Amino acid sequence: MEYITRNPESAYVYHMAARRKSAISRFFQWAAKEDAEHHIGWVGATVTSMTAVFFPLTMAAILINGGAFGLIIVAMASLALVVITNLAALSTKYTIPFFFLGVLTNIAVVVASFIIK
Repeated sequence: MEYITRNPESAYVYHMAARRKSAISRFFQWAAKEDAEHHIGWVGATVTSMTAVFFPLTMAAILINGGAFGLIIVAMASLALVVITNLAALSTKYTIPFFFLGVLTNIAVVVASFIIK
């Protein structure tokens, strides 16, 4: 955007700096668009991948490395986090970050299962 102010002596041209949107605001705009178009797909993909891929792999790693009860509870809590947010029919701007939080939690639990024996 450009503003021009006129003075009898001289003319100044001021350029307004273009505002760049943050990554979070761009994500929320993208998620709102995805919620309108592909909500059922995201629900299916997140619940299926968490219950059929990430949770069984995490439980296998925990049980192979000694089966610490605290790690089992954390893995179950990350599964519940994803399933409950999807069953509550929250929009994708909430379900996608909770899914990634659950996956990161499972990765941390797998790493911790190798450390805690």
